[in-house]
Amino acid sequence: MTKGKTRKTSRTKRTTGTRQKAKTARKAGTSPLLKYEIIGICCILAGVFATAGFIGVDTGRIGHSVDDILSYIFGLGRIVVSLSLIVLGLKYIVIRKACPVSKSWAVGTWIYILLLGLVHLLVIPEGTEFLPHSLSVGGGIVGAVMALVLRRFLGFFGAVMAITGACIVTFLVWKNWSISKPVAVVADKAGQEAAKVSGKAVEGLQDASQSLKQWHERRRIFDLQAVVGDDPLGRPACGNPDDYPADMERPASTIADACDLGNGVEEVRFDASPIEEDVPYDWASDDSYEEVPETPEEMPEDARPYSQIHETVVGDTVPTAHDVQPGPAAPAASLAGETDVLGHDMGDVKPIEVEKSSVAVETSEEGSSAVPKAAGEKTYRLPPVSMLKPGPQHIIGLSDEVRENARILQETLQSFNIDAKILNASQGPSITRYELEPAAGVKVSKIVHLADDIALKLAATDIRIEAPIPGKAAVGIEVPNKKLTGVNLRDVIDTDTFRKAAGGVPVCLGKDIAGNPIVADLTKMPHLLVAGSTGSGKSVCINTFIASILFKQRPEDVKLILIDPKVVELSNYNGIPHLLTPVVTDPKKAASVLRWAVREMDDRYKRFAITHTRDISRYNELHPEDTMPFIVIIIDELADLMMMASDDVEKSIIRLGQKARACGMHLVLATQRPSVDVLTGLIKANVPSRIAFAVSSQVDSRTILDMAGAEKLIGKGDMLFYPLGASKPLRVQGAFISDSEIDEMVEFIKAQGGPNYDEAVQKAQSENPEDSVDFFEDDLMRQAIDMVLETGQASTSMLQRRFRVGYTRAARMIDMMEAMHIVGPNNGSKPREILMTADEVQQKYLS
Repeated sequence: MTKGKTRKTSRTKRTTGTRQKAKTARKAGTSPLLKYEIIGICCILAGVFATAGFIGVDTGRIGHSVDDILSYIFGLGRIVVSLSLIVLGLKYIVIRKACPVSKSWAVGTWIYILLLGLVHLLVIPEGTEFLPHSLSVGGGIVGAVMALVLRRFLGFFGAVMAITGACIVTFLVWKNWSISKPVAVVADKAGQEAAKVSGKAVEGLQDASQSLKQWHERRRIFDLQAVVGDDPLGRPACGNPDDYPADMERPASTIADACDLGNGVEEVRFDASPIEEDVPYDWASDDSYEEVPETPEEMPEDARPYSQIHETVVGDTVPTAHDVQPGPAAPAASLAGETDVLGHDMGDVKPIEVEKSSVAVETSEEGSSAVPKAAGEKTYRLPPVSMLKPGPQHIIGLSDEVRENARILQETLQSFNIDAKILNASQGPSITRYELEPAAGVKVSKIVHLADDIALKLAATDIRIEAPIPGKAAVGIEVPNKKLTGVNLRDVIDTDTFRKAAGGVPVCLGKDIAGNPIVADLTKMPHLLVAGSTGSGKSVCINTFIASILFKQRPEDVKLILIDPKVVELSNYNGIPHLLTPVVTDPKKAASVLRWAVREMDDRYKRFAITHTRDISRYNELHPEDTMPFIVIIIDELADLMMMASDDVEKSIIRLGQKARACGMHLVLATQRPSVDVLTGLIKANVPSRIAFAVSSQVDSRTILDMAGAEKLIGKGDMLFYPLGASKPLRVQGAFISDSEIDEMVEFIKAQGGPNYDEAVQKAQSENPEDSVDFFEDDLMRQAIDMVLETGQASTSMLQRRFRVGYTRAARMIDMMEAMHIVGPNNGSKPREILMTADEVQQKYLS
């Protein structure tokens, strides 16, 4: 029994041991290496899945949810997280062991967080850090928190500097680098290069100095030899010093060696030591010397040094074409056998023929060939921008207000079951625009109809909804700011947008909703209508237009005609050289000036036809000596002109609007009464660009812009700018210029010269408007006048019977006689009174 039990126990132990070995073997088969590979593959798949969602591949609801979560946390930096997962998976597969958190990973993570904050600072404006759209395009919630904290305590610049410094310090500590080492290496290399360059420069200067000394020595010997003369033995003199080789050695002490005089001439030596005392010599007592002329000009040419002869020929005074009288050329044979001042044979020299038509360049006393300016001519200086006052600094902030309005707007839309997401908020000087993206299936009209409800919730005076925003798939809700920031003219003029505006007639308008300066070119409009209610900013806008022209253009480039029926608005500009005529305040004279403008337009077109040009730019390019200036005609109150002389004014404006663009004449019409009797259909058709300020009704807005919107403006320079070619008007906060700034600018311009008025415009104003009317356009007019004077009666029916014409023609002739003051006005049932005799009519109209 004992043996059997022992045998059974041993068999059981062997079986148990075998099972444990098999189990251990199975465990050994599922090694940790395989586990790390599986982890690596999972990481790679997760990284690829997240990257696909980032680049826009359809990854289903799960993929969109993952991308939204990563976008909320990391923003644009989520792509780094996806790529990091791929790198981590590859590392697991390659090394097949756990990847502990190393120093490199920790440092990289810290720098990554810092960069998220930096991206959010640079990309997202203040006040919109936590908007959903801002989180996705910025640094996520991580970057938003860092940007908000640093910006609040350090400001924008300080926050950027802090993050940049932290990144640099972290990198230096991680790599254990020192900035001084690369700086020292660069400094050493720069010093070595500088030493090489300076050494070469010194060597070059020494060589140049030596060459210059040798040249001066040759020149001195050459001049002295001209005085001494030729070799007495008959050998020719030495040649021009410029013909000697530069490396030729010659002693500086003797002329004999330099000129190779040989043994037959005594060596002449010059002592370089200074003369101790000058002993006067009595030339009058010595009969062996002849009287020598004192001035070199009185000496014969063969006795003068070469240098003096050279100065006589090419001196400071150059004879002009009027001084040179070319005579007959000497025959070539007469030069044979003659020698020049240096003893050279002149037989081979050909005479120079002087053409009578050649014109020499006139030079000044200094020898300059520049043509001097006319006497009294001054250089015109543009007014400096410093005389304008800068406006208050536009702060992008007001973050609490913007964030609160965005929250209220979102809640208001949700309360009306409208699913929309706020994408962005653009804050301008006076308006903040919130951009909404409606969800699929939401009609834009539902949002537009909620304008009053949104204004009530936001406690705003009025809001304007732009649906959709041009160029964007979003709806714009424009809400007035609680704190308005003004825009001064300097804020627009002192920008690259205005400074780089080349050609044409650029004018400043103001700033748009995003705070960008708006500059328009009058030549591209080409005519502009400015309308709005009283006090909305029209006159200030006109003043900014004029100031923009005066700050940019010279008087010879742009001329102005200012018509101011209100008398006091534009009178400050009287006396500036840009004006063609003083500011016109009389409506009758204004009509005459507009008629002159029409005649000037026709004259310019005739000149274009003669020169085969199409517009003013091409004409000025081809004829720079006879350029045409642009002419800008500004009418501050069109309604007054239309009341006083509607027919003449409307006809002139229509003709100028139809044809004046190509010849460089542009209209700016302003009115505070945008009604159809002032802005007629023909005027609106020929003035395509519009600016609408605040108006009282939607009818006035449609009269100006042909659409609603101006009734929603808040005034104080708030405008809708609708240029030619735009699909929708642009909302702009107009620039402001004060009266003191205008006076200072005008005084600066007047100090450079008085006005230069055009006599033709002056004459047009002095003419009687009736003189320009052709009273005898009708062939029967003379006969009708004779009949009225003979019979002593004037009636339409009588003219119809006598001349067998229709009522319209007969009534027109009676009206003409009334305009000529031959007959009186209609007096009801009584006949018209005859005011002039036949002799008076003959003297005034028929002589």
